Amino acid sequence: MAKQRADALVARGLDAASPWGIRLASAWFIAAAGLAAVVVPLARAVGTGRVTAPLLGTVVPMTFGLIILASGYWLAKSDFDGELAVAVAVWWFLGTAFGAFSALGLVGYQLSAGVQLADIAVVVSGLASVGGIGGLLVGRYDAQSQQRRRELEAERKQLADEREKLALLNRIVRHDIGNDLQIISGMTGHLESYVEDGGEEYFGRVQRTTEEAIQLTEQVRAFVASLGEDNRSTGRRISLERVLETQIDNAREVYRRATIVVDDELPDVAIPADELLSTIFHNLLTNAVEHNDRENPSVEVLVETSDGKVTVSVADNGPGIPPAERAAALNPDDHEVDDQSGLGLYIVGMLVDRYGGSISFADRDPTGTVVTVQLPVADGDTE
Repeated sequence: MAKQRADALVARGLDAASPWGIRLASAWFIAAAGLAAVVVPLARAVGTGRVTAPLLGTVVPMTFGLIILASGYWLAKSDFDGELAVAVAVWWFLGTAFGAFSALGLVGYQLSAGVQLADIAVVVSGLASVGGIGGLLVGRYDAQSQQRRRELEAERKQLADEREKLALLNRIVRHDIGNDLQIISGMTGHLESYVEDGGEEYFGRVQRTTEEAIQLTEQVRAFVASLGEDNRSTGRRISLERVLETQIDNAREVYRRATIVVDDELPDVAIPADELLSTIFHNLLTNAVEHNDRENPSVEVLVETSDGKVTVSVADNGPGIPPAERAAALNPDDHEVDDQSGLGLYIVGMLVDRYGGSISFADRDPTGTVVTVQLPVADGDTE
């Protein structure tokens, strides 16, 4: 309470002075007191001419004063603003006052008991210095704690602002750009019968580019959604069987030149996840076909369960996945995506980590890659 009242007394004057000036004034105030704590025992020793017990009578109080003097220099060189510097000075003052009043109480008790004290000024100065040192230690800890809280609050505000911008970007991409691309895709389907001979190649390029842009907007949506929560989304139980069936059927419909087979039956297990679980397998199946250099790509899906975990493997016969893109999925927090080609696996890695799973890569013989995703199985009914 005493510190709060002292802070309130000086709070009105902080806005009128620069932070540097306030910090410097607080530092010089403390340093001046430290200098006085050095001079007092030294002057008393020189003035009285006493040389007995120099360690206790002179050197120890001077040492305490030197510590306070050095603390003032430290405060002047610190990065504290004016308010934090004043807080340190207030704590020092309270510690000094406590030490001085304690010394006066001790001296009064000794005198009332008939004890003769060699030098009352040195005793009071020394104990006040000890109290001031204790106040400085508390003040430094308090100021550093306040500074850290401010930094965390600023980081939270910056993070909230960035999320708002991401949410705005997500709405623009999904509703504005995404809707326009869907219209273009639908219109090109109606225009196909009007394409003249020789224009099929250009028309096909327009269709492919439009579909790629639509997929990119979906990747952006998934990416922004994956950043929407700090904790892992384990509150829902999503049916892995339904998700895989839907994504495999969609991939077969979109990539009719590809052969997508499922080894064995899909197990009916639940995953502690959310609606973005489908994004993992959408990206894996899309990556296995789109980046395949074969005329008729082949993709095999294998699902196995063991010890409370489910393993989904997606194998292709393509040219393989570059190391940089593998790294994007294996360590999404330490990787920056420089182009669109690695964005899909980057999102896969983020979501797998979000659901408490793991991802691995293996090369096939003679060509191709096996991407294996392992996820925990949830108990209870699926959604």
